[in-house]
Amino acid sequence: MVGKCDRKDLIYVRYIKRVLDIVIALVVLVIMSPVNLVLAVCTYFDVGWPILFHQERTGKDGMVFQIIKFRNMTNETDEKGNLLPPEQRVTKFGRFVRSTSLDELLNFWCILKGDMSLIGPRPLLTIYLPRYTERQRLRLKVKPGLECPSIKDRGHLRSWEEQFEDDVWYVEHISFLTDCRMFLRLIQMVFNKNDAERRGKAERSEFLGTKDSDKGAGMG
Repeated sequence: MVGKCDRKDLIYVRYIKRVLDIVIALVVLVIMSPVNLVLAVCTYFDVGWPILFHQERTGKDGMVFQIIKFRNMTNETDEKGNLLPPEQRVTKFGRFVRSTSLDELLNFWCILKGDMSLIGPRPLLTIYLPRYTERQRLRLKVKPGLECPSIKDRGHLRSWEEQFEDDVWYVEHISFLTDCRMFLRLIQMVFNKNDAERRGKAERSEFLGTKDSDKGAGMG
């Protein structure tokens, strides 16, 4: 766990990681500001106003914060007034933005504020919190990040259990070298064609918990 880091890694987790987050977030926000401006204009003509999407997510130690993204879905509903599934509401431009990870750019503002880190478990919906097993809750020991890539190429869309196990592995092995390794994996994910197609489809199902969630058991 984080508490079992050696002194060098503990210094990195407590101080150096935050400094690197601030520097990288500032650089990205400045350099990519023209891209964000273009995305804002395109989003307006694609889905209209408002152009920003706000949503509460669970952060470190279960604290709630808001993520901000450019909208990439319409508000289309069925005959009963219920929103259509995400895969039916995401626009053609939205698929492009999601597949290229351009929708993540505004999250660097969350990194700059300190709600997120560059590398860490993805921040998930607050309704998922009571559905975690005791082991899955370990992912909340660190700040959420843009992504916590799998340590191995699974060749398929990760199940929720696989994702959480990867998250817990990260918490148990967090260090400067681990973050460097994860950053390289993150770049690979962004430019991997199959991963891009999966992101663009917006087809992931809701996390309903595991069969052992109410027992606090680990994942099998």
